[in-house]
Amino acid sequence: MDYNAILAATCLARKNWSDWQDVFEHSGPITTNPLFAERRFGEFCRDYSVGRTIRKGTRDDFREVLRKELPVATKDDTGRALDKLESRLRERFSTGNGERRLISVVSKTSAFVRPERFVAWDRFAKQGANIALGRGQSLQFHDYAEYLAAFDRIWNDERGEAIREYAAKQRRGSGVEREPRFLRRVLDVHLMILGGRQL
Repeated sequence: MDYNAILAATCLARKNWSDWQDVFEHSGPITTNPLFAERRFGEFCRDYSVGRTIRKGTRDDFREVLRKELPVATKDDTGRALDKLESRLRERFSTGNGERRLISVVSKTSAFVRPERFVAWDRFAKQGANIALGRGQSLQFHDYAEYLAAFDRIWNDERGEAIREYAAKQRRGSGVEREPRFLRRVLDVHLMILGGRQL
């Protein structure tokens, strides 16, 4: 992984972090995270294109259920509890008569409230993860827990190490930019770019 790739991913992650700093750096309980305020959640749904997966007229109820249930689901660092939560919420809140998966919105919300652990279920990042692991780009991940485990392998290999080393050598930027919660976001952005997303 070269310097320019890390720099590009860091710059994009820095902009995203700045836009959502109040959410990413919230130090209170998950239930009081600003993400769950009506206006902020609306911005999140729009900016991350996840509102289209939530059935019309149920967004406020969905937001409230997430606010109450994510504190428990995100205690499981494997991501399996998030898969179970998504499955429970699908029939009640998803479009397509409860058929469309909600893992994108559930994982992205989790990545916002616990960025030191969770990352978004994103088509391009998954493709980038496959490339980074030397697998076929279109290989499917069975569930979120499997994708999170793949991300962790990359985080612990030379790509993650290169990002951590780059951050340690930087003199500019805030202290948070040397913390795993930000650096995992940098890797996430890098995987999106690697997977073909034009950012």
